Amino acid sequence: MALVYFDKFMERTGVGNFGDDINPALMSRFISKDILSSEDIALFGIGTILNDKNIKTHNHYARKVIFSSGVGYGKLETRLDETWDVACVRGPGSARALGVGLDRAIADGAILLSELYGKPTKKSSRAVFIPHVNSHLSTGRLLAAIADKLDMDYLTPSCNAEEFISTVASAPFVVTEAMHGAILADTMRVPWIPVGLHEFHEFKWRDWMDAMGLDNGMVHSLSPRCWDSREGRQPTTIVQRLYKRGKGQVLKRNLRRVIATQEPLLSPPQIIDLKKQALLEVVNDINRTYSRL
Repeated sequence: MALVYFDKFMERTGVGNFGDDINPALMSRFISKDILSSEDIALFGIGTILNDKNIKTHNHYARKVIFSSGVGYGKLETRLDETWDVACVRGPGSARALGVGLDRAIADGAILLSELYGKPTKKSSRAVFIPHVNSHLSTGRLLAAIADKLDMDYLTPSCNAEEFISTVASAPFVVTEAMHGAILADTMRVPWIPVGLHEFHEFKWRDWMDAMGLDNGMVHSLSPRCWDSREGRQPTTIVQRLYKRGKGQVLKRNLRRVIATQEPLLSPPQIIDLKKQALLEVVNDINRTYSRL
């Protein structure tokens, strides 16, 4: 398959991840089908996938095209040769890491989701809490309970794309540890507050926020770190139960404080409009250059 994205999360964990899984559906709506099925062209899509390992794995393709991907999750020491076409990347950090001009630092391609999905006719009264998918796997029961106590809906990136998109789009605001929760909220014009509990990759957040004119945006750290008890391994003593319950109470209090004191973010409308237009122009260039249809 010529579309390159992280497609092994389901295989490794048994659940999906919206930020990765949206690639085939989104790209098939914008990129010519003969490019996506090509044996000669590899299209790098949405996600933090630009590193030495992925570059080496796909270097056998005659042409490699990068469309809005980000650098990270591994070293990047390989210098790209003339068989690589850096059409655009997620943000200025990725552009600098690849040694290409900042004019290639457009945005994460997931902002094009708002071109495909309209705004909901009915808005929800409850805000939405989105953990990183790994936090959901390790702490989902506790986080879902905390969200409910704070009168929020709990939304995991492992749910199906339609549910994820409609829930975010109808929310009054979103609190998210998952970066693609923030990206989706932003393009749907839903204010969002970024938080970090178990998962926070500073480079990729900074990369995207800088691209969207959110230079002063920051991810708010939540503490303490908590984990769900494994099945059959519940705390056995009163002290252990009280300690675990106390940590959950502190985490709930800290999340409530972040929501109460931090102004939700939203990229300037003129910037996101320009970014979407720039991405669509890149799409046209890719299709014009590489499609044989």
